[in-house]
Amino acid sequence: MAITTGSTRGDSAQTGATSAPAHFKRPETSRFDGHIDHDSEIIPPDASGSAPRLGWRAVYLASAAALVALLVAALVPLLAICPYNHSFADDWHYGVDAHLALQAGGSVIDAIGAALQEAYDTFFSWQGTYSAIVLMALQPGVFSEALYGLGAVGILAALMLATWYFASVLVRDVLDAGRLPLIALASLILLLQTQLLPSPVEGIYWYNAAIYYTFYHALMLVMAGLSVRLVHGRTRKGPLSGRGSAVRAVALVLLAFVVAGGNFVTGIVSALLLGGACVAAVLKARGRLKFIVPAFVVFVAGFAVSMAAPGNAARQASQFAGDNLGVVLTLANSALSGMEYVVLWSNGYLVCALAVALPFMVLAAKRSTCSFAHPLAAAGLSLALLMASFTPTFYSMGNVGPGRVQNIRYDLFVVLVFICVMWTVGRIVRLTEARAADAGERTAWPRLFSSPRAYAVYVLACLLLIVGSVGALALDSRHADDLTSVSAARSLLSGEAAAYDREVWERCAIIESSDSDEVDVPYYTVGPKVLFMGDIYDNMDNYMNYRLAQWFGKKSILAYHSQL
Repeated sequence: MAITTGSTRGDSAQTGATSAPAHFKRPETSRFDGHIDHDSEIIPPDASGSAPRLGWRAVYLASAAALVALLVAALVPLLAICPYNHSFADDWHYGVDAHLALQAGGSVIDAIGAALQEAYDTFFSWQGTYSAIVLMALQPGVFSEALYGLGAVGILAALMLATWYFASVLVRDVLDAGRLPLIALASLILLLQTQLLPSPVEGIYWYNAAIYYTFYHALMLVMAGLSVRLVHGRTRKGPLSGRGSAVRAVALVLLAFVVAGGNFVTGIVSALLLGGACVAAVLKARGRLKFIVPAFVVFVAGFAVSMAAPGNAARQASQFAGDNLGVVLTLANSALSGMEYVVLWSNGYLVCALAVALPFMVLAAKRSTCSFAHPLAAAGLSLALLMASFTPTFYSMGNVGPGRVQNIRYDLFVVLVFICVMWTVGRIVRLTEARAADAGERTAWPRLFSSPRAYAVYVLACLLLIVGSVGALALDSRHADDLTSVSAARSLLSGEAAAYDREVWERCAIIESSDSDEVDVPYYTVGPKVLFMGDIYDNMDNYMNYRLAQWFGKKSILAYHSQL
């Protein structure tokens, strides 16, 4: 968290800028949308005294608008497929009591009471994640299966809003870089996070997994943003008042209590971030420490209670007996896995996204007064944070864990990569400015950053490469499902999503219309990749069939092959 405290640039850079001739100084009044007017700063007027026809304002605005358009286009199929989504497995397991309370004529209060009781029982029998169990038990299908798809809408909204908020705090509050860099960088981060999830169904559409992991990752980002603001002591509008700081400190405490009762991967990362915020406050703004410590104490206490739950030991003994690696092997495997996935996740789309982001990062750095000191240290801390996210699953399961866990690690990875690259770009900008100022010369930027036309061609080429590759993937049957939106769109256009939805409702009709306590239903014959988690079995020796039978008030529900 120390990298977000907004330190001023180094003495050498300040001295150089002060000693430079007036026409080499950064203009303070020529701004557009909160950022420097590059036409007046970099591009000199031509012989006639007129500025270039194609200005930075138009190019940056068009680039940011194009990225927003790409994000909106990517979200359309993700949202359009939500009505075809349906509950499965743990959705029934945790939500059955709340559902039955409503079926018996109970109120929403009764459903909440059942959810709280589920959290209490689970604490002693399965896991200690107290706040997450309550949310799991109140999945939308509890109230009506037709509402289940709203869960995915909420998950997407939470991820987008939290990512936007965190990016806004860093880009606008700390860097003072204006709206356009924020819009561009946040759009690129969200495009990567929504399109390249290791397991889209578990990250967005299967409520039980998405609420437990993606939603808590979103809450962690809000916590991080609040922490930065409290340590920084200001927002983009100005210094925080005592009342403003107190309100944010209370919100941080409440979030700390909730996140401490969530998944352990997010918990470990959140503990390190809050601890880092405390250290940053001690080093940079000791007077702000009092606003961070209460949340840190509440989080540690809540996380300790969650980890000490009797249910954790019972689950370990029944499900992961003998898989515990111990401390030393856990740390070693986590470190190696962190490096492994940095390489695996650094694909062409990430490179393209960073290429598009680069000019906006330069713009943000030139607008900022941060020194961007020690970029290697920032990269090292980020890598350590990613490595730490692997420790809970290696310690308990002996491996990296399922796709739903990898989803939030990937989301964290993308955010950390953008922070590290921004920090590195910022440092290069500071050094370039300082050298030019010391020499009494205008900063010599590469043509890409000094010519609007060159930048426009550069961004257009990057966007065409991205769009072309997406089109190629959509046409290639081997990789058609690699991007979440492409996969969702194919399921919608082919009728696969509608067919899956129809089969689910037909199964429900069979069960509800049967007077028997023992019902047989056909297996599903279709399953869109972004929606389908699996099916029930042909026997009652598993919890899924058992919970589904409870859900409908039956003794047993078995599946069979319709062809047989």
